[in-house]
Amino acid sequence: MYLSAAEAETWRAVVGARKAGYFGPEVFPLLEAYCATALACDHIAARLRAEEGIDHALLELYDRMTRSLSDLANALGLLPAGERTDD
Repeated sequence: MYLSAAEAETWRAVVGARKAGYFGPEVFPLLEAYCATALACDHIAARLRAEEGIDHALLELYDRMTRSLSDLANALGLLPAGERTDD
């Protein structure tokens, strides 16, 4: 497993917010994907904020990435029960 410094920071924040042992090694690939996707969403959001006007392709990419992030958060049990997207 390789994480960038920013991804590792997200990993520590997510794991640190749960009880010890909440995440077993079987979900580490999902958690790694969550960390990478969260960072990608941050980068895309920064690009959108810096754009003059609306970049529709970038906006569509951001929409897809945030949906992926939400799906991963849901799969990892990170969303409060009232915010889950499994309906």
